[in-house]
Amino acid sequence: MRKLFIASGLAITAMTGTAFAQEACSDYVVKRGDSLREIALRVFGSSDFRSIYNANKDAIGKDPNIIRLGMTLSMPCPEKPAGQTVSTNAEAEKMARAMSAELIAEAEARAAAAIAEAEARVANAEAEAVKASQEAVAAAKADAEKAIEAARAEGAALIRNAANPNAASVNERQILMITGGNYAPFTDENLPNRGLYTKLVETAFLRAAPEQSYKIQFVNDWNSHLDLLMPTLAFDATFPWSQPDCSVADTLSESDRERCETYNFSKPFYEVVDTFFAMEGSGYEETLSYADFAGATICRPEGWSLTHMDAVGLYEPAVTLMRPTSPDDCFHAVAEGTADIVAVEAHLAVEAIKRLGYEHRIIENPNLAAIKGLNIMTHKANADGEAILEILNQGLGIMQQSGEWRDIVATALRHQMENG
Repeated sequence: MRKLFIASGLAITAMTGTAFAQEACSDYVVKRGDSLREIALRVFGSSDFRSIYNANKDAIGKDPNIIRLGMTLSMPCPEKPAGQTVSTNAEAEKMARAMSAELIAEAEARAAAAIAEAEARVANAEAEAVKASQEAVAAAKADAEKAIEAARAEGAALIRNAANPNAASVNERQILMITGGNYAPFTDENLPNRGLYTKLVETAFLRAAPEQSYKIQFVNDWNSHLDLLMPTLAFDATFPWSQPDCSVADTLSESDRERCETYNFSKPFYEVVDTFFAMEGSGYEETLSYADFAGATICRPEGWSLTHMDAVGLYEPAVTLMRPTSPDDCFHAVAEGTADIVAVEAHLAVEAIKRLGYEHRIIENPNLAAIKGLNIMTHKANADGEAILEILNQGLGIMQQSGEWRDIVATALRHQMENG
């Protein structure tokens, strides 16, 4: 079984803030934690990694999502733009980002100094045989976190005002949003910050509209979000959901057409790799064509979008769909022979397979993976829906420009790796 160096690697987009520089027209050696998007941002200042992939396609292989530790990549020379007119707003945004980065760097330096000083006091107390208190270190760390948050808020205000000084006014009422759990490390009430996606959405509100009152509730019956709770306007927004290609409505399944007709979507706030897993030796784990899945029973948890499957013809009656409530149920079904294939997000699958003891038995088909963006949805009947999405889009943009988006993602995934 081929080990994945990065699970959902393209999803971990490094927006800004890197510890070292890398130049174009040179070679680069892949380090732990790298992805093509991250390297592209370091070299070209853009998340478009296609030029790097095209230059190294023979070395990387078919899947740009997988790069190996220690491999050498050739960085292509950037094409010179034909000429650009830099607007006043663009210059203001550039200055705001620079000021934001300086503020955050200063706060982090002060934080490191404060923690070092607190730890030195503890060490001296221990040397003198005086009972050392952990409260001093905790207090210093708390002060440091407050300083960093204050710097981020100040930087966000600079970027927000530079990019859109006439931002939408804050609603006086509380905004209610809904998500579901049992989806580590992305959404669950027992995860730190209630999951990565929850943290991203909450921070987007904080950066774009710090005075906005909101509440996020968890309802683990994902189907009820779209069948009942959103249509009755009991909630203003729901996440995470994928957006079908609404420009080709005639080719979509009935459920995807209905989603296009009923909901408005935010810009993608995260990307995942949706792929297929099957028993080793079944043939489904190595096929190169979706057509070879014809007649198979494919298990995908209820409430999870079928958009990417519909797009490649994997819908009934060409295949048989199994829709249990939990991803774990899908892996058990494949292991027991009641299903042939599990269609789920790669990062979640790797964690579940390890936890359930199916390593080296249920494996990924690396040939048929698809990158899928995740969005926040509001009902078109909600009068405040588009304004809510505008706030969220603006907040996500601020987070990406300041580097906070990447920090949140890296922290959540690191916690998942360290704690299983």
